[in-house]
Amino acid sequence: MEVTHGVATEDAYSFTRLAIEDVKNGGFFKYRTDEDNRFEMALYLSKTMLIYADSFLDIVIIDSTYRRNRFNLILVNIIGVNNYGQNLMLGFGLLSNETLESYDWLFFQLKAAWIDKRTPSNFITDEAESIRQGKFSFRMKLIF
Repeated sequence: MEVTHGVATEDAYSFTRLAIEDVKNGGFFKYRTDEDNRFEMALYLSKTMLIYADSFLDIVIIDSTYRRNRFNLILVNIIGVNNYGQNLMLGFGLLSNETLESYDWLFFQLKAAWIDKRTPSNFITDEAESIRQGKFSFRMKLIF
């Protein structure tokens, strides 16, 4: 038996509404739609994720899943590593496509979220061409 949790578009709207509300509590959320007001991309960091970023930006791991959710979107996990070697969620993005422009937008927004934080020392990611070719705003070492 397949279990659903509602209509995907309603869930996406609810997520957007909750994320916008969370900004009032210290979170960070940016999203973009196309000219027809269809979702293109988003970046979300909770207040806790921003607190983690205060201390744990030595290694940042970027890992994307390719359209494996009910929204048929790319989930970009942004992970840090604490002093005990444990993974911490530093944020996540949702992208409608895996283009150079999408990743440039995502990293630009990530930099805006971390404006008062120190600059990440190392980004670890896969060999996605759109990430490798990006003109990201961070001065960083990109490890594949």
